[in-house]
Amino acid sequence: MDGPPSGRRSSRAGSTGRPFRPDAGRTRRELTGTAGRRSLVSVLARHAARVRSRRALWSGVLGALGTTLLAALLALPFAAVWGIGHAEIEEYVGPHRVTFATSFTGEIAVDLGPIGQAFLPSPVAPVGVTATIGSVGTAASTLNSLFSAQTLAAYTSLYEEPEIVVGAIVDELQVDALVEGAEAEAVLLLAFALWRLRSQLLSPWVARSVTSRRTGAVYVAVLVLVLGSILAPSTPVGIRIPVTIAAGSRFASVTVDSRVLADLIDRGVSGVTLLSGRQQAAVETYIDTAVADLSGQLDRLPRPEPGETMLLGFSDLHCNQAMTELITRLAQATRPRVVLSAGDDTVNGTAVEKTCIRREAGIATEAEVPLVVVSGNHDSDTTEAQQRAEGMVVLDGSTVETAGLRVLGDDDPEYNVPFSQDRTRDRPETEEQLGARMLQTAAARPVDVLMVHQPAASVVLMTATDPGARLITWGHFHSEAGPTVVPHTDGSWTVGMQQGTAGGVRQPTITSFSTPFSPPLKSADVYFYFRDDATGLVTGVQPVHFTPDAEVVIDDRIATGDLDALPEETRARLTGSTPSPTATPTG
Repeated sequence: MDGPPSGRRSSRAGSTGRPFRPDAGRTRRELTGTAGRRSLVSVLARHAARVRSRRALWSGVLGALGTTLLAALLALPFAAVWGIGHAEIEEYVGPHRVTFATSFTGEIAVDLGPIGQAFLPSPVAPVGVTATIGSVGTAASTLNSLFSAQTLAAYTSLYEEPEIVVGAIVDELQVDALVEGAEAEAVLLLAFALWRLRSQLLSPWVARSVTSRRTGAVYVAVLVLVLGSILAPSTPVGIRIPVTIAAGSRFASVTVDSRVLADLIDRGVSGVTLLSGRQQAAVETYIDTAVADLSGQLDRLPRPEPGETMLLGFSDLHCNQAMTELITRLAQATRPRVVLSAGDDTVNGTAVEKTCIRREAGIATEAEVPLVVVSGNHDSDTTEAQQRAEGMVVLDGSTVETAGLRVLGDDDPEYNVPFSQDRTRDRPETEEQLGARMLQTAAARPVDVLMVHQPAASVVLMTATDPGARLITWGHFHSEAGPTVVPHTDGSWTVGMQQGTAGGVRQPTITSFSTPFSPPLKSADVYFYFRDDATGLVTGVQPVHFTPDAEVVIDDRIATGDLDALPEETRARLTGSTPSPTATPTG
């Protein structure tokens, strides 16, 4: 009997009433294999997705790096032009503060304010430099001061060794050009990033009009315009008056734009040439006379005894050309273990004094020994950079090991303003605090040599009980005092020496411009220190003096300690693993 469909589920004949399942007749193993295949496929699919994701990520990263690199290369010509054309530094040349600024005029222009400008063809045209000399007054005052004897003497180094002086200025200009170029590169890369985001930043019709092709065309046009304006020959603007006396000299191509300046330079070149010749002749005569006197005293030259090492020390050389040469020869003849300078190697710490730093480096180079220096109040960060570049060991407050010795020291916290008696602080530290800091550092692990520049710092060291250094040297006063021996509680000792001026320099004044290029004006002093190899104690000091008359005075050796009187337990400790006396800083 037909009727409405049953609500029950249909089932096959013989069904037990359970719902129909397609896999009801399959075994557990078959079911497990199917599920495993499905799981494996899912895993492989997920792995493939991750690989595609990683590839996409790396592709994006590499694409971004490539785009950035391309943008940097495209920006490089403009950044280089900006950096080269906008470098600017301030430096002392002679007694005047000079601003050097690069340009693309193809000339070296010296701007002397109201009295006019002087011009030289640039050896690296189209790049040029404008040197604006500060502290130049009226033409009338310049006649009396700009080319005075003191000022001309200050410029003698520029005349004698112009390549080194100019090289020092160029080095600083190159650094500033790199900084300016890097800043320009960053700005251009930012502009490129904004260009890439133009579709988000600009209205659609503007963004569509700023196409890559149009942008490339503008880039090429601007690049050609910029490079063309730089490389195209330019005609000097204004009048050019030759300097008559410069004919036949290294100033032969100098021209000026003022009759007053032409007269001044005529006088100046004449004065520098005359003064340079006189001073160089005086220096050479002094060196020859002193060498002849020294050659007659070879048997009196300082020599270490068996079991000793000899150290050569000095202070306040102040760029003196004659004494630098004589100390170089003395170091060659005596072969000390190390050369030690207690500061004031320059006169003003300016970049143009690179010439004397290079000469001073020759003291150690010729003797094939290290040269360790601590900066004085007449030196500067520029001085230290030049000294490091010449291979000197510049002390910076930490202990250094050189030639088998532990040496400690730090630069002077005071700095003299160039061509002035005014002083500024390089850091918030007094001389006494410097001495206390050095004393504390040496207490942790004693040193062989400790150097400071000023006596105020040395007082803290020399009044301490058992200072942790075997030898302490300083200078600054341009006068010799000592040696002073500080006995230790264990029977050992520390030797202190206030060294005179190795440059034979009178107490510096603002008018002492001629010092580096003249013979010593007073006794020029250097010192030999004798160190016992077994104990490390300094047993003697022998000063050598060069008088203004080119006489060499070799003092007798001054005994500073008796090794025979050293207690056996102290001797055993000093000759053992402990390198120096135990320090207990008090003061």
